[in-house]
Amino acid sequence: MIRHNFRFLLVFGMALGVLVLVACSRDEDPDVVSERAQSPASIETDSLVVYTYDAFPRALRDALTTHFAEEYDVTVDLQRFADTGALFNQLYLEREDPRADVVIGLDATYLSRVYELGLTVPYRPEAADEINADLIVDDQFRVVPFDYGGITLNYDSVALPDPPGSWDELTDERFRSSIVMLNPATSSPGRNFLLLTVAVFGDDGFEQFWRRLRPNVLTVTGGWTDGYGLYVQGEAPMVVSYDTSPAYHIEYEDTDRYRPLIFDGEVYLQIEVAGVVNRARNELNARRAIEFILSREFQELIPLNQFMFPVRDDVELPSAFTAYPRAASPVVLPPDVVADNFEDWLARWEAIMR
Repeated sequence: MIRHNFRFLLVFGMALGVLVLVACSRDEDPDVVSERAQSPASIETDSLVVYTYDAFPRALRDALTTHFAEEYDVTVDLQRFADTGALFNQLYLEREDPRADVVIGLDATYLSRVYELGLTVPYRPEAADEINADLIVDDQFRVVPFDYGGITLNYDSVALPDPPGSWDELTDERFRSSIVMLNPATSSPGRNFLLLTVAVFGDDGFEQFWRRLRPNVLTVTGGWTDGYGLYVQGEAPMVVSYDTSPAYHIEYEDTDRYRPLIFDGEVYLQIEVAGVVNRARNELNARRAIEFILSREFQELIPLNQFMFPVRDDVELPSAFTAYPRAASPVVLPPDVVADNFEDWLARWEAIMR
C-alpha cells in the first residue's frame, strides 16, 4: 500500500512539476528558468566555504585557499573550529541552513550521526579508485577518507627511559600523574582512545581499567593541540596521540626521543573524512574540493604536514614514517555499535574521571 501511494505521489509530483515549468517559461526569462532547472552541482559559483578543525595544518590550508582557489578562480573561506567535536556541533546547528559547502576532518566515529541527520550528500569522486579500498567507510560516498592514523599513547624516552610494557603495567603506581589525557567528549583522538579501551577490555571491563588508571592521569585537555603541547613542554612523559606523531620530531627536530607506545600491536584506527555538505550553496566547488584533496599532489602533502598516512597507495612515505614498526593489529568498532553505546560509555568514563 505504501508503495502504491508513493507511486501516486511521484506521478502527481512529476505532472505538477511540468505545469509549473510551463507556467514559468511563459512569464520568466528563459535563461532564469534554465538555471533553475540545473542541478546545484552543475552551477558555477565564485566561492567555497570550508569547515575544518583548528589543527588543520597551514600547508593544507594554503593548498586550498591559494592553489585550489587559483585553479578554479574562486574565493575560499576556510573556517576552523576548536576540535572535531566543535566542528560536528557547528554542522549540526546549521543543518537547516548551512554556511559550509564542504567539511574536512570529521572522523569515522561520527558517521552514524552524520548519516542519520543527513549532514552530507553522496558524491563518488573520480579519484575513488585510487583510495585504499580498506579505508572506504561508506559505499554511498556520503563521506570520503582523506587521511588515517592510529590512536595510542606516545612517550618521551628521555623523561621515561623505562616505559610501561602492557596495559596492566600502565596502571602501576610508578606512573602516577604521568599521562596527559584528551577529553573524549570534545577531542577526536580522545574519543578514539576511549574506544580503544572498550575494544581491549570490553563493555564490562573498561571501567575497571579506567579506575585503576585514574591516578596516573595528570590532566585532561579539551583537544589534541593543548594536550600535546603540555607533553612536549615536559609537563608529563606520556600523552594520547597518533602513532605517527613521532615522525614530526624525527623529520623536523632530528630526534627520536618521542616514541609510540603500543601494547599488543593494537591502536585504534582513526580515519578522517571529508564530505559535501547537504544544501551547500556552492556544491560544484565542494565536489571539486573533494577531488582536490584526493589528488596525488595534495595527498603527498599529508605525511610531513598533517603527520598522518595518505589514503592513496601511490604516495611514497618519507623515511620518518618508517622509523618504527606499524601497529600489527589496528582495531575499530563498528559505527552502529559506537552510535548505540558511545554516550553511555562517555558518561561512565566521566563519572570515573571527575
